[in-house]
Amino acid sequence: MTGGDDRDLAIEGLALERGTSSHTRFRTVELADGSWVEIRASVVRGAEPGPVFYVGAAFHGDEIAGTQIVGRFARGLDPAALRGTLIAVPVQNPLAFQVQHRFFVGHMLKSPMDQNPADPWAAFPGDADGNTASAIAHAIYHRLMRHADFMIDVHTPTTGGRYAPFAFLPPTRCSAVVGEAEALARAFGADYILANDRGMYVGDRNPHVVLGERGIPAFGIEIGEGGRIDGAEVALGVRGIANVLRKVGMLDGAVWQSGRNLVIRTMDVIRARRAGVLTLHVELNDEVAPGQHVATVTDPFDEPVERIVAPRGGPVVRIATLPTVTTGERVVQLGVPR
Repeated sequence: MTGGDDRDLAIEGLALERGTSSHTRFRTVELADGSWVEIRASVVRGAEPGPVFYVGAAFHGDEIAGTQIVGRFARGLDPAALRGTLIAVPVQNPLAFQVQHRFFVGHMLKSPMDQNPADPWAAFPGDADGNTASAIAHAIYHRLMRHADFMIDVHTPTTGGRYAPFAFLPPTRCSAVVGEAEALARAFGADYILANDRGMYVGDRNPHVVLGERGIPAFGIEIGEGGRIDGAEVALGVRGIANVLRKVGMLDGAVWQSGRNLVIRTMDVIRARRAGVLTLHVELNDEVAPGQHVATVTDPFDEPVERIVAPRGGPVVRIATLPTVTTGERVVQLGVPR
């Protein structure tokens, strides 16, 4: 445990009495009409001392399932049964959440030359004097996340795709903390655990990487489908967070074993080369053989225009869920085991 909750957490003026749950909100950026974008957080302080655990969702506005997972877990957590403190933020990007879009669209439309970074998730630890995304990241990190001894960052894939639950870890340069994060991901019950040093999931300014470089075990989880809520997946996510808190000693009880826990080093993307209506012939977690027929694209007259086959074997980690595709769109992703 890095710090624990015996120290002064100083979270937005909350009294943080032991055995209580409190809610707070704080301003991040001001809008043109004089209103403010606010971050809402629930802080549950256990009856007994222990670690500080941060869990957040909806860095991207279509990640509705993550909001349900984090909010439901925090609401159902009994402070009397908790050791330590939970900081829960169901919506980490309110501007994007309002319009159920990956990014806050107004920022990109109005100021396209100032859109980098357009994503708070890729802007940590943030910059109070930076653009909108950097300022939101700065507020979350310095007011809440910096207190954490552990962190889970809950995501769902982009609208139009669905993942089997998979966790992503900090890069190997974070040393021993990577193994600790992997152990937490296994406790969560992920089907796949992505462990690599390149790609979008190990950016220098992603929150789990920034915390990992500080020696804080942190990981992200992709679960469900963008823009949709599935009750079974929400329940799985709630149970997964509870499992991780049991793993670190914040809750009593045994970790409920679930998920394939297969470590992968990357994912191969299979794309449509022709446009039309998509029919998939595989499901999540199917084991695909090289050359297997995984999808068919037909034109508006129902004539087949492409027979999509797997270039290699592996488990199906992601599938497309929208019925139409254009040239170059992802239809299936296969895991490449470590």
